[in-house]
Amino acid sequence: MTASRRLIHPRTWRRLRIYSGRAGALAGGLRHPCLFLHMPKCGGTSLSEALYATVPLHRSVAVLDAVATRRAAAIMQFDRDDEALCHEDLEHGHLTFDLRERLMLSQMTAGAQLIHGHVLYSTAAERHFGSTYRTVSVLREPVSRAISNFSMMAANGYVAPDVDAWLDGPVGRSHATVFLRYLGGRNVVRPEDEPEVLAQALARLDRIAVLGFLDDMAGFLDRFAGMFGVRPRVGRRNQANWPTISLNAAQRSRLEQACAADIQIHDAARRKFG
Repeated sequence: MTASRRLIHPRTWRRLRIYSGRAGALAGGLRHPCLFLHMPKCGGTSLSEALYATVPLHRSVAVLDAVATRRAAAIMQFDRDDEALCHEDLEHGHLTFDLRERLMLSQMTAGAQLIHGHVLYSTAAERHFGSTYRTVSVLREPVSRAISNFSMMAANGYVAPDVDAWLDGPVGRSHATVFLRYLGGRNVVRPEDEPEVLAQALARLDRIAVLGFLDDMAGFLDRFAGMFGVRPRVGRRNQANWPTISLNAAQRSRLEQACAADIQIHDAARRKFG
């Protein structure tokens, strides 16, 4: 890295990459308005930058920034500028998801060509904009996805790096049921509600226009190009070096059981899109 580049904040470099890509985008942009429903720890950060570059500068890209929406939700509800207070995987996470849904709907009414964020499936968006916006997403093998999510949370100090405590607590439950929660449209799914929400999540796979998998990004990009008329060029931008989390055989077995619904969703998605 050159000395001049070290003087520029990484976010500034990211903006420069994005605007450079958008400046070269095809004049018409995407064939359809697009909602990128970003599942956590599924390679979406790298993909999002490539998707932004498909939208020309005269069209609108709406980014529902994860950190900014957490902070805004905390300010609105508790008058505190605290990112952790309304983190999606913690007690008040529903407030952040509620805010993101409102922002998403406002951007849909404004006609944004691309909307990107960690948002839950919205029945309001489906009812009012389902014939306009095409939803895309990317999945990852659920057990490895959950471990990656835990590694990031532990590295950032949101939870202790204790595997058993994580598996026993609500954060572990949240990480094990990401696909269930996001496609079910609920921030928290109680165990007794899981069969009903799972059936709903599986049915909603039919309403995803393009679904990909982290281990087959080329296949996703081909399907995206077929639907939207543009093939994004994906780099690898978010390779964070979180501490390695190791699970023993018993812990891994517990996690696999906790991920049972997400595994069913992932397997069904493979059959449909893979």
